Amino acid sequence: MHLRYNVAQSLDGFIAPRDESTHWIVPDEAIDFYALHASFDYYIMGRRTWDVMSTLKPNPCLKKPPGSIIVISRTLKQEDHPNITILRDGYIDVIRQLKERHGKGIWLMGGGWLAGECLEAKLLDGVDVAVMPVLLRDGFKLVEGGSGGSCYKLDLQSLDRLSSSGILMTNYQVVYE
Repeated sequence: MHLRYNVAQSLDGFIAPRDESTHWIVPDEAIDFYALHASFDYYIMGRRTWDVMSTLKPNPCLKKPPGSIIVISRTLKQEDHPNITILRDGYIDVIRQLKERHGKGIWLMGGGWLAGECLEAKLLDGVDVAVMPVLLRDGFKLVEGGSGGSCYKLDLQSLDRLSSSGILMTNYQVVYE
């Protein structure tokens, strides 16, 4: 299975403001979230992304079978969240094992630090960014961390402009050298 980092980003490169709100994300009815969710078997995210995702109504993510949602967290307790898998450590190995399975795909749903760690481990296959026509000026970067001087090339697979909102839908393949 392929691991795809699918995320909304401001034009200036942030996936969330410091207050972690989502009010800046521009809505567009052309985006079929149900079809998007149906194209993945697993979701992997950090705790802050889970905090946001778990409050959405309706939430197609929560209709997935138990075990298909993996949250990386040092604070959540497994017994409080029986329908998701919570990992504190060893998540890179778990992602590597998931990629060896057959299926539709794995959605890395947010967390620039988690995307950075998956890049460093050469596990990230694609980066799909919905570029919002918004400038946040501060916040959480698309990709965090990494060793000094590390550079990852991307090969543009598709680019669509949603005319009603001005959102740019980009799809890149990660090229490891």
